[in-house]
Amino acid sequence: MADYTYLTETGVIIPDTADTLSTVEGEYRAALGEELNTDPATPQGRLIAVEVTARDTFLRNNADLANQINPRVAGGTFLNAIWALTGGQRRGQERTVVQDVALGGVPGTIIPASVQVLTQDGEPFEILSSVTLDGTGNALADFRSVNYGAIAAPAHSFVFDPQYQVLGWETVDNPTAGILGRATESDVASRLRRRRTLALQGVALPEAIISRLYDTEGVVSLAFRENTTDVTAVIDGVNMISHSIFVNVDGGSDIDVATAILEAKSGGCGYNGSVVVDVTDPASGQVYPVTFERPDEVNIQVEVTASPGNSTVDMPTAIRNAIMQYTAGEIDGEDGFAVGVNVSPFEFSGAINIAAPGIFVRKVRIGVVAGPLSTDEVPITLYQVPRLNINNIVVIPV
Repeated sequence: MADYTYLTETGVIIPDTADTLSTVEGEYRAALGEELNTDPATPQGRLIAVEVTARDTFLRNNADLANQINPRVAGGTFLNAIWALTGGQRRGQERTVVQDVALGGVPGTIIPASVQVLTQDGEPFEILSSVTLDGTGNALADFRSVNYGAIAAPAHSFVFDPQYQVLGWETVDNPTAGILGRATESDVASRLRRRRTLALQGVALPEAIISRLYDTEGVVSLAFRENTTDVTAVIDGVNMISHSIFVNVDGGSDIDVATAILEAKSGGCGYNGSVVVDVTDPASGQVYPVTFERPDEVNIQVEVTASPGNSTVDMPTAIRNAIMQYTAGEIDGEDGFAVGVNVSPFEFSGAINIAAPGIFVRKVRIGVVAGPLSTDEVPITLYQVPRLNINNIVVIPV
């Protein structure tokens, strides 16, 4: 075993611990005599065990390091570096912003930039800049969550924080819900989005347009079709004019999506869809009406019949969390819910097996909310996107 090849053209090889143990025992016998007792209870046996552990740890560290070169398994700083090769980057954390919060009280009252309010759930939000109540005792201000992530701020949820009292400030109300922030993009989600944006630096080709859209802030999934013929055609259920593209995009602002499409498509290419956004070309100043589609939501319900097997976790919670991870694309190798992609009960079963392997899944039935359940797929057209609320996941223990 002394000439064992740990690094081959196929990668780093990690030998079985038993093989490493045999090698080290052989080395000790060669140095101290063939009759050496290598029982783990002996001093030399203990030394052998320590050496085996050290070699095994070293080899596994080599394998982990070598895997960081592979974009499909890299993580952390290594994944960030791989992103940079194609001009992209991991999405960082953001805070929830609530715009046009109505403040009221005594005219002329100054509300300093240091003040905070709370949501009814106790989440703190800070005012972005100092404001002065006008002659009618009113003002509008923007607030931002103190904590990063998707901090919920439903409409009319703001209340005063007793720690931040301002004389003359009497009322606070947020007429609209906050624009949700986010946590730093996970390795799993970042690897998936990177695979979707490999043609980010290209133009005209379908892959380039898809890549540009997936690199657009807020875009979760999309469906793309192209009609290259000289006549109007129906392609996969989509009626398309000649020489045109159809893009159905879930997520992202209308202007950002339209701008990405205009930047990536070829000149003279037509559009299809019901959303029309005017985009100004920064080079020429010409305004182009860009057309695309937004998906209709199909709300899904799931029923899982399972037994805990040898798992000691809270089975209903583990199953619900695994399914929600799958829908969000947070399981390696799975895209999750996407525009135009059918919903399969077998995918849910597989997600549970990956995230909670000790649980034995006996049956998964799915359907549209308020409709019948079955073990068949729920069809999703190119005009639709599936949605799942965790409250619509029922777990039946057996």
